[in-house]
Amino acid sequence: MAIPFNFELFKKRLNLFLSKIEALGGATEPLTIEKPATEEEIKAVETQLGYTLPPHFREVLLENTAHLEFYWDVNDVTIEDESIIPDALAHIYCGELLFGLDLLLDYEKHRKEWAADVFPNYEDPKDRIWYNKLCFHINANGDYIAIELEPENYGKVVYLSHDSASNLGTYLADNFKEFLMNYASVGCTGGEDWQWEPFYTAGRGIDPTSENAQVWQKVLGIKPKELEG
Repeated sequence: MAIPFNFELFKKRLNLFLSKIEALGGATEPLTIEKPATEEEIKAVETQLGYTLPPHFREVLLENTAHLEFYWDVNDVTIEDESIIPDALAHIYCGELLFGLDLLLDYEKHRKEWAADVFPNYEDPKDRIWYNKLCFHINANGDYIAIELEPENYGKVVYLSHDSASNLGTYLADNFKEFLMNYASVGCTGGEDWQWEPFYTAGRGIDPTSENAQVWQKVLGIKPKELEG
């Protein structure tokens, strides 16, 4: 079922997590949402890429924001009753989302270089996963979050592990807008794989209705109604 995209609700969810993290004593950075890009600015980047951006991603850049930064961490936070945190969530320490039209060309340069050096054989099914993607987020550990450009799964959001981990090529959402709505519902945990995997459901990607997601929200003091519009 398609998830309606609501940018105001998306922002509300991001700000909600920042406020809850701050209340716990965690560190946050101001949510940065720059003005939308112009058609001319997008076309200039598309010309250098050699193709039109996937529609959901393009629409967000054109209608909502050309650059977004979101970050928090709980490295110095102590939960008094650690028994309420299941083992699957014990290693979550930060949340991050960083994408922008201004970052795409540099991100793509890095992705192509890594693919050529580490995954050079396009005929190998695992290596091929690194090709025909549009990277929009790079994690601190060297993993990438990208948009699929192959026709069969065009537009889906995919995880690119830098070291051939078993989750290489895992689809996190059917499209960029769905990814934003669902990822914001769990505080954009990660983006390293061990932080988002607790919220992953096969066939659904990042799943804000999963049991772990509900527990995570409860740990932070978030009520389900607060995530609604």
